[in-house]
Amino acid sequence: MDLVKPKIVMLDSSTLGRISSDYWSSDNSLREKSRAFVSQLRDQGCYIAFTLTHVMELLRHGNRTIVQDRLRFLRSLPLIAWIRPYDRNWFPGCALDLLRYELHAVVHGSAKEWREIVDEVRPTLWETGMGSELFGENDEFWSVIEQEAHRQHEMEMYVASVARTDPGRAMNIRLADALRLPIRPKEDREAYMRRFAEDMQKQLDQHGDKRFDQSHEAAMDFADGALNNVTDFEANGGDSVLALLNNIGVPLDLISPEMTIGEIGLLGVYAKQLTILSKKLRPPVILTAKDIPPDTLPSKVLEANLASIQRRASRVSGSDLGDGHIAPMVFYADAIEVDKRTFEYLEQVQRNQSRLSSLFGSFFRSSDYAVIPGKIGVA
Repeated sequence: MDLVKPKIVMLDSSTLGRISSDYWSSDNSLREKSRAFVSQLRDQGCYIAFTLTHVMELLRHGNRTIVQDRLRFLRSLPLIAWIRPYDRNWFPGCALDLLRYELHAVVHGSAKEWREIVDEVRPTLWETGMGSELFGENDEFWSVIEQEAHRQHEMEMYVASVARTDPGRAMNIRLADALRLPIRPKEDREAYMRRFAEDMQKQLDQHGDKRFDQSHEAAMDFADGALNNVTDFEANGGDSVLALLNNIGVPLDLISPEMTIGEIGLLGVYAKQLTILSKKLRPPVILTAKDIPPDTLPSKVLEANLASIQRRASRVSGSDLGDGHIAPMVFYADAIEVDKRTFEYLEQVQRNQSRLSSLFGSFFRSSDYAVIPGKIGVA
């Protein structure tokens, strides 16, 4: 068995679930199929790779017996790889760890271009071992992780659904035009926010995750929060627009009158994320979006491209967030399996973003895991 140059292969969570089901099946042919697949990858030196997203998706199944079977299956795997957390914790790392590695390569390393970032990050990104090392037997610990997986799933449905809405159709309004709009009288704002919430709830019901059943509560909370923000900015005095921009952490010299409200909002999200990432670098630094522009980190750029495509879909899913977190592994794994929608989205990026797609490794989708070894060239 050649372990000198391990091949990192990342499978979709649904595929891992099917392999696990077959691995413990009472049907002998399914058991043989699953175990032959695992042996085939092992004999070719292929490491089945995991991120924290994969683990959470596998453990959030509603059937406790299936979750326990999945953990037993994961323990049985002979060769696995997982993102080494930036803080060197033993558990699988997540998308934030990857972004922190990339940021480290720019701030504390010598990388400037995307290719240099990828080349500098990959040698330190992966931890390897056996399934029994990562998924050790500890029922109490895994029960806590399972509960967190369910909580995170609920949050993903909320975030993906809310991100798909545009109540008041404000996202495409240019800042220059927004500044010319008359200030709404205080006595009219509560009624306007009720209409705002009604519009948002309608969009959540039409385009949000089908399983998200808190559209009314989410819309009302969002409207109340927006109204409170306006009230607070006015109470503090000064220009409320400048106060808003300062609140979201966007340097004013990065804002132009031609930018849309949606673009400014995304820049604000990036600025806050950058603050979180930079504070936990080793050594920590304080960075702004002016220091590290949004197009600096390849994984962040790909994630933003996919999010833009996802937001145009007629119906979103909470799993879109997980897909967006896993997709940047296409830069760092030898082969990555994605679901049908993500495959189509990555193909769009590949067609339209040649500079970004030049960093892509192999990505594929499959309805039968038995054919995967052939797709990744290890059969």
